[in-house]
Amino acid sequence: MGKTVITFGTYDLFHYGHLRIIQRARELGDRLVVGVSSDALNYSKKAEYPAVSQEHRMAVVRAINGVDEVFLEESLEKKPDYCRRYNADIMVMGDDHLGRFDDILRGICECRYLPRTQDVSSTGLKKSISNDMLLKENSPAKTRPIDQAYSAAGKNLVHATQHNVIFDLLIRAHDAYYDFVMVACTPFCRVMPRTIGGVTVFTANIVTYGRGLLVVPIALCMKYGYLGWASFLIMWHDFLDHLDGVVAKQHARDGRNIVDVKRGYDGALGAFLDAQMDKVVFCLCLWSYLLLCAYDSTQMGLRAVVVVCSLALFALEFTIGCVRFGDYYRAKFAPPTDSKSPALRAVSEGKLKQKFESVGLALYALTLPDPALPEVRTYVYSGTVCLLFAVYFSWQSLQHKLRARGARAQ
Repeated sequence: MGKTVITFGTYDLFHYGHLRIIQRARELGDRLVVGVSSDALNYSKKAEYPAVSQEHRMAVVRAINGVDEVFLEESLEKKPDYCRRYNADIMVMGDDHLGRFDDILRGICECRYLPRTQDVSSTGLKKSISNDMLLKENSPAKTRPIDQAYSAAGKNLVHATQHNVIFDLLIRAHDAYYDFVMVACTPFCRVMPRTIGGVTVFTANIVTYGRGLLVVPIALCMKYGYLGWASFLIMWHDFLDHLDGVVAKQHARDGRNIVDVKRGYDGALGAFLDAQMDKVVFCLCLWSYLLLCAYDSTQMGLRAVVVVCSLALFALEFTIGCVRFGDYYRAKFAPPTDSKSPALRAVSEGKLKQKFESVGLALYALTLPDPALPEVRTYVYSGTVCLLFAVYFSWQSLQHKLRARGARAQ
């Protein structure tokens, strides 16, 4: 049975160097499979999109004599999965990656690193071509996919739809805050050790699980009257929601997640758990608040608004969670030829929704046990406004995910 060779690349502005490495890879076996990096993967690595869309780059590679099969590479961490899927005997990369994949592919296939063609690269070509011609006419930003990884450089979020001036201002302000947190926390995540004494103590998943456990002290603080602490812990959870994304990005950048990759860790699962944890913590804390509230015949209108707003958010979060659950498993078990991805990552509206939920719930916590008391009504009114904004942005987030499903079905 003949040997199968697999290779990976972006192949942006296809040039002679690309052609030579494909030709040399083909000479090493009887069947050549090529993985073309997706637009989103390139953005996660370089904070910019390729000049040529992924569909066009795949078409160019597919047309080359000697290429037997082409697929879309959506994660660097899945190279072992791709090699197994296509029964690769040899994995070929340029020597600028020398030794990088030896560990994760040991026992799966042989790794060979071929010399790069000198004096030619896509980056060099881009510098020599007018930016206006290259980036304005062919910019993938017109149809850019949802970001699938956090980035400390450039924009980390995209918008699901257009809004009026007020909502657009809120979204842009939160985007700026989100970028600030990413930049501010990256140095800390860079120096914080992943293991101490051989024990793993600092990963994105550990941060996610840790903030999930905060639901217990938050509920206890609400129950026993430590309302300021309850409010603080709710906002601390909101901050940790940002931090786990920074940790995941930094560990992927500096290679500290290589142990997880070798064990078959699924990065998309981490992002999925992160998103679901937000919903679990918020809903359990809000449910605790509703259970601890006093309900009597005074200020029935105010109490009714609080309950109705809470029920609306329960329904929306449950629906979004179900959609996200289905999208994750649909993407996980999609056939290799399926290049369309559902919206697995949150957009600006989704992140801003979480911020309004956290602030609204933190304000509500200060009103226990009776939100109808005159001295706490300011907190009730402010919290309700925040949760109403959360309802609106929850709806926008849900619509975005459903639109992505519709586009995938076409």
